[in-house]
Amino acid sequence: MARYRIGDRYLSESEYNQEQDGNWIFGLFLVGAILAGLLVNRYVVNPEWHTAIRFLVTVVPAVIAGGLLAAVHRWVRLLLGIAIGLLVLVVIIGAIAAMV
Repeated sequence: MARYRIGDRYLSESEYNQEQDGNWIFGLFLVGAILAGLLVNRYVVNPEWHTAIRFLVTVVPAVIAGGLLAAVHRWVRLLLGIAIGLLVLVVIIGAIAAMV
């Protein structure tokens, strides 16, 4: 049974996986919320609207987008892993093709 040390705690493998999932969920929520908020604020919000309406129109979709991205965090991790693997493969094939 594997033990992982995080700070002053020793975690089992399942606890460590939950810790890592929590980090991914939090990070993806932040990225999704910030990007959605910036896009909505730039392209949807009218500067002439009342401040409270601008705030709600920006924040509500940002929180929803961040929540959706956090909900599919396993798919995002899988797709990111595949993308990195393909990038490494393309670099290796490109280096071999340059040598030939």
